[in-house]
Amino acid sequence: MKHLPLRAIAMVMIVLAGAACGTGSPSATPTPAVAIQSATLPSPTPVPTQTPAAGCVNPPPDIAALSDQTDPVACYGNAPLTLDAYPIGAAVDCPVSVEPAWLGCPSGLLELVGETRKNGAPSLLVAVDPASGISLPGRISMNVRITGHYDDPAAQTCREIGRVPGMGTPEPAAGTIEGCRRTFVVTHVVPLQP
Repeated sequence: MKHLPLRAIAMVMIVLAGAACGTGSPSATPTPAVAIQSATLPSPTPVPTQTPAAGCVNPPPDIAALSDQTDPVACYGNAPLTLDAYPIGAAVDCPVSVEPAWLGCPSGLLELVGETRKNGAPSLLVAVDPASGISLPGRISMNVRITGHYDDPAAQTCREIGRVPGMGTPEPAAGTIEGCRRTFVVTHVVPLQP
C-alpha cells in the first residue's frame, strides 16, 4: 500500500467532510475530520518583524544621533525615546499650514547639552501637544531630560490647509501625514540637577 503525504490526506478529509455536511451551510457543525485536518496542517508562516533601517542608532545616545537620522520613523517607530537636552524657545516660520498646527509646525527647539554656545550645534525641532499640559522651558540655562516619540497617532489626521503664495501646488495627503509622522513629540520633561 502506498503512503500518501499528510497534505493529501488532509485534502481528502476535507472533501469527505464536505460531502458529509450535505449543503455546506455555514451553520453546519464541522465533522471531526475537519477538526483533525486543522490540527495537522502546519501553521502559517510568521510575518517577519520590521528590521530597522541601516544606520539606526538604537537607542539614540543624544540629540546629535537623533537629528542625523534620515528616517526616524523607520528607526524608532513610535517607541518612547529619552534624551538630555537644552531647550530653546523657537520662533518657526511655516510656509505651509497644516492641521493640527502643533504637529504640522513644531515650535520647540532642543540643543545638545554642552554644545549650546557653539554655532551650528546639533539641534532638534520638536512638538508638544497643547492638550498634554507639558511645556518646554525657554532659554533659562536649564538642561532637561525629555521623553518623546515619532509617529504620533495625531499624525494620521494631518492635512494641509494652506500655503504661502508661490509655494507651488499642495503636497499629496500622504506626504503631509508622513511629515507629521517624522515630528518628534515631547511627552515628558524633567529638569536635570546642575
